[in-house]
Amino acid sequence: MTEDADMSEPGPPLPRTPHGCNLLLVSDSPRWAEAVQVAAAALGCGVYHCGARDAVIRLSDSSLRFSHLLLQPTSAGGLLDELVQLTAGARESGTRMLLLGRTRQRPPRTGMIASASGQTVRQALLPPASKRGQDENPMHLAELREALAGAMIETRYQPIVRLADREPAGLEALARLNHPTRGTLPPDTFVAAMEDAGLAAPLTDLVAGRALADAAGPMLGTHAFDISLNFPLDVLLMPEALLRLDGQRQMAGLAPGRVQIELTESRVVEDLARLRSALERLRTDGYRVSIDDVGPTMNRVSELLELPFSGLKLDKDVVQKAGTVPALHDYAQRLVETAKARNLCVVAEGVEDIATWRRMQALGVDLAQGFLVARPLPAAAVPIWLEAWRSQPAFG
Repeated sequence: MTEDADMSEPGPPLPRTPHGCNLLLVSDSPRWAEAVQVAAAALGCGVYHCGARDAVIRLSDSSLRFSHLLLQPTSAGGLLDELVQLTAGARESGTRMLLLGRTRQRPPRTGMIASASGQTVRQALLPPASKRGQDENPMHLAELREALAGAMIETRYQPIVRLADREPAGLEALARLNHPTRGTLPPDTFVAAMEDAGLAAPLTDLVAGRALADAAGPMLGTHAFDISLNFPLDVLLMPEALLRLDGQRQMAGLAPGRVQIELTESRVVEDLARLRSALERLRTDGYRVSIDDVGPTMNRVSELLELPFSGLKLDKDVVQKAGTVPALHDYAQRLVETAKARNLCVVAEGVEDIATWRRMQALGVDLAQGFLVARPLPAAAVPIWLEAWRSQPAFG
């Protein structure tokens, strides 16, 4: 099926089909539009033709599947960087960007179709040669240090919204690593390696500093989003790390109440007294602190819940399987009840469909995060997502 839309206004919703050869076309050239249509017809692809702003909205919604973004750079409308970031990392975005026409300065992690013909477009849409095993090689210490010293680390923001009224409650800052040969890597491919190499503190400093600056900057500052920052246990227990965080926050001009620290489960908590001391210091200074990825496999959950946390985040696996695995539904119900008894805010991570949204509502969860709301976004794309999110009807 092929769809065309007036490029000055958002078009009708694309059917939410399984991932396949669905093309997102941003071009004001009739020649390119015709060439893409010819190639799409030959390959059995669907085409959605829209403007750059609408493309940002649709790429932010992970329930809409596009195999390729075909972009004419002159039609980007100042959003080229944001579109590049939203399609970076095929593993995460599932969308490959191809630029239409020759350009002297091609953004990294993008392909190019030189001429506007059905044959050249069709050839470019064919699957690339397999690179199996490329991501299986661990990064060396020198690569990890180079990533921190240079400009390889990017910060993305995943929205968190209230289940009660769909209003935005904050953004979680997430790191991405743009490797010159491996492409854009999600956190699970490099964060653990950095922690094992003793680089958790500089990585945390880098992401926190950028996130706090963005929260006060021109893209996010007018919306007063709260910011959630991931802190590994080893870093949370460092007094100097907390001093650096406070300095970064003050430099950004943000109140401590707008900053949520999420304790990640990368290390088992052994010294509860030391953790309590760090939490009490943060809470006294006005920060909020939550436990990340709480699930049945987490150690010492009941003891952790006795500490002065302000919230917890349900593990994605629990959230997504609670509808089909009774034991996980019961676990989530007990955990939410315990959290509420301690006045903790509960976030459901991994909410990807309306059924899960409603299930979390019924359990009494406060906030939702996941692909039903939005995928992780570059800062400039967040206001565009927000406008589109608020224009959508409630999940009735």
